[in-house]
Amino acid sequence: MYKRDFITLLNSANIPNFFLLYGAESYQVEFYAKEILNKFNKDNMLSLYYDDYDFNLAISHLSEPSLFANSNLLHIKNDKKIPTKDTKELITQCQNNPNNIFIFELHEGDEKSISDLKKHFGSNFVRFFPPSTASEVNQILSNHAKILGLNIDSQSLLYIYNLQNENLYLSASELNKLANIANKFNLEEIKERVYALNGIGFDALFDKIISKKSINSDYFEFINDSSFNEISLLNMLFRAFHRLYLIHSYIKTNGKFDPKIVLGYTPPPQILNKLESQAISIKIDQYTKIFKFLNEIEFDLKCKNNIDKECYLLSALLNLQEILSQNSKF
Repeated sequence: MYKRDFITLLNSANIPNFFLLYGAESYQVEFYAKEILNKFNKDNMLSLYYDDYDFNLAISHLSEPSLFANSNLLHIKNDKKIPTKDTKELITQCQNNPNNIFIFELHEGDEKSISDLKKHFGSNFVRFFPPSTASEVNQILSNHAKILGLNIDSQSLLYIYNLQNENLYLSASELNKLANIANKFNLEEIKERVYALNGIGFDALFDKIISKKSINSDYFEFINDSSFNEISLLNMLFRAFHRLYLIHSYIKTNGKFDPKIVLGYTPPPQILNKLESQAISIKIDQYTKIFKFLNEIEFDLKCKNNIDKECYLLSALLNLQEILSQNSKF
């Protein structure tokens, strides 16, 4: 089901007693797994994380009546699917006894690898994707800040998100740190306390790509991060260029840029001017070439096993700058 349908379900009294939450967006998978677990009695809960998973323990927990509670709650958290046979048997225990509950928190976004797993859950599953708009980012991080008792504006939240390479989990971790210092921050205070994990944020790298400056040292500094992967960087590039394309199209149609309509929020004036300048500096045919080129890079990274991905991606970014250099206004 879609996220919005899941949230409606979560606020109802009809939550199924077996459910799968999955996706590569770890923050939301973990957050909503906790939310759904909180809907059940935890007096007799067994949690099995990653390599601690043991089918015999899991099936025993669901098949034996509890001496201390009316229900048996099983929570499995993993980054790979468990054997299909195990899943089927655990779900059968829940289907035969409504007092058995099985929540599977799966940090895996490959749809093909878990297609069989989903079949056993029927319609009792939800997949989480990275947020696609600034307003969605703001809604998620604002909620996290509210839980922590933090008073922080949307501009500051988006600054943290961009600095942490558009990673919600890392952004939430920064909010956790800030909550231990004070309960209210403005943007200038955020800039003094929050730093990019790998020394350079995506925005800084993207600005150099757009302006056709040398990116070699910045690129290797950017990828020198244990959480880095090539596809994530491609997704960031696609979203950044798509944002510029939306701005470009809106200006062409309406004659001026309305950030509230296009972005869902109003950035500071210097950011606003930079985005507008970058957007109109790229022609429509260049946008077409860029999106096609990014798709080709993604295909190669996912399908070709005999390439040095880090060097290949650097070469691709330099080629991207060549596309941007055609009839450039910079």
